[in-house]
Amino acid sequence: MRIRARYRLAMTTLGAAVCAAGLIALSGCASSPVPFASPSASPTADAPAFASDADALEAARTAYAAYLALSTTVGHEGGKSPERMAAVATGEGLSHDLETLQKLADQGQHGVGEFSFDSLKLQTANLDAGTVTTYLCLDVSGANVVDASGTSTTPANRPLRYPLQVSFLFDASERRLLLLRSESWLGTNFC
Repeated sequence: MRIRARYRLAMTTLGAAVCAAGLIALSGCASSPVPFASPSASPTADAPAFASDADALEAARTAYAAYLALSTTVGHEGGKSPERMAAVATGEGLSHDLETLQKLADQGQHGVGEFSFDSLKLQTANLDAGTVTTYLCLDVSGANVVDASGTSTTPANRPLRYPLQVSFLFDASERRLLLLRSESWLGTNFC
């Protein structure tokens, strides 16, 4: 039961975090994600997505930074035009973001503050297929969700750091990773 309650609190707060993840890009500098450097060889059907685990990890770092920046912008704008998240997310991750951001808009709330992440570690990488799964710590201590009057709607007892398992999928046409899934890590807290 305790794990379910922790999971529910984590997912509620994470949903709010994604919606509020806005101040990183207040200046509007995150209007489009920055693709990682393409390998020097031109892509072919047989070319791997990444040359090494280190390249895959760096691509994941770039992709998650772009994801946080854009979700921050959309969250600061109260969830308006959430379909923009398709530039940085796909599949289950995109579906969750669209639903969460729509709720933010429906409730007249918006994000304030900044999110950050650290402790990024590679869990698995399929260099050929371009699937990457990482562990990271999402720091929500500098962010909040507020209503139209500026009153915080964020639970006061929320954790300030969340251990996450984040999966990415390689977009061959853009030569970059997209967030596929972000889940609260329920094992030992590594943050």
